[in-house]
Amino acid sequence: MVDFTLEEFQRNQSIRISRDIIGQSEEHEQKMQTNAQKSWENAHKQLVALLRFLDQDYDESCEKATRPLESFSDDDLAYLIHVRLRAMQGSASKKIEPLEINELKQRLKELNQKYSDLEQELIATQESKRNIQAEKAALEAHLAALRQIQKDDVAQNIQIQKTNIEESRDPTPVPVWVKTWQFTKNYEKTSAAILVMGEMGIALRPSIIKQMAKRLSLSAANKNLDEALNWLMSLEGNEFPILVEQISGVVEQGSSSGGNQPAVLHLTRDGQVAYQVLTGKIPKENEFDILIRHHSSPEHTILNIQAGEILIEEGYKIRGRAQAINLSNGETYIPDIVAIDPKSGEVIFVEVERDVSKDQISRKTKWMKFYEASNGNLYVFCDNLNCQRAIQGEINLALSGLSYNSFLTNLHGLRNGKRAGKDGSIWFSQRRGNEK
Repeated sequence: MVDFTLEEFQRNQSIRISRDIIGQSEEHEQKMQTNAQKSWENAHKQLVALLRFLDQDYDESCEKATRPLESFSDDDLAYLIHVRLRAMQGSASKKIEPLEINELKQRLKELNQKYSDLEQELIATQESKRNIQAEKAALEAHLAALRQIQKDDVAQNIQIQKTNIEESRDPTPVPVWVKTWQFTKNYEKTSAAILVMGEMGIALRPSIIKQMAKRLSLSAANKNLDEALNWLMSLEGNEFPILVEQISGVVEQGSSSGGNQPAVLHLTRDGQVAYQVLTGKIPKENEFDILIRHHSSPEHTILNIQAGEILIEEGYKIRGRAQAINLSNGETYIPDIVAIDPKSGEVIFVEVERDVSKDQISRKTKWMKFYEASNGNLYVFCDNLNCQRAIQGEINLALSGLSYNSFLTNLHGLRNGKRAGKDGSIWFSQRRGNEK
């Protein structure tokens, strides 16, 4: 309940900050428009006053014709002033004292300068207005994406509550083989594996062993943990059923991030029954079985799982995976991972990329969608350095001319203990704003 309240506070804080920024932008835009309008009105009055001074008869005729000088455009007023000044410089120049001519020239020069300054200020105001409107639209798009994530969280919490209620109503009968299993010498370690997989939905064998070691206060290098998993996967005789099996279709050799692909495991039907008997709860669905529905290959699914595990180790909280977000143009963006930054508390979107050939035509669209949903904050998790460099090039090309922040990393470097030189974080390549 405390976690839920903290998340709700962070969501409300994020929404409030976004609204404050939008409100400040609108207030700044309104002030600049008001100042520009006042400056123009003052310059327009000066032009009218000068023309009235040069030709009072024309001023009176305009008044009688119900078309006062104030209704003339700036260009018309400037033209009429220039005509009269040229006439004055001709025949009337002999009658006007040189001092008066110089004063008129100086006044006209000052008015021209004010008019030029006003034009520059108007151009700057219009440019600032466009920038503020673009920033406002980007914030609104990002806020809409965050609201969709929050909506999905609420629906997920409701589903979890329903599941918990159903679990309490349907006790699982205890098979005979469970009692026999509980008296085996390796029951403690094998039951730890069942509990870890059932509670957390973990699929990768190294991660399962790591959590077993944590639960049993043992070293992850303890061979008995690996043997306990083997025992669950290949029981001899008919005394016990197989409780854990390896998922087929995953190529173990030749991982592009270095080494072999980790084995992917899940509970069999009997394994799920074992978990229900031990806990009275329905086991959590296997993370690989969930994610493979949304990704292009088993290898990409495994990399998504590994990326999520590293983010959690670094303090990030996973809020969702493969959640669809509707964009303002009617298209849909599906980030691989939605997480909360432990330092800022902000929601971030993370894309997971492998070092394989891709359809270049659709890549720009992908990064533009990512840019809109994330408000220009792009986080990408790659499998190796070559992939990281290629993706950075893709992003720079797709978002050329836009201001954005990109943070990239790769699994191979992280496994070798590498960290960013700037801040010691997991994000090796950090590009902010208009940096090259």
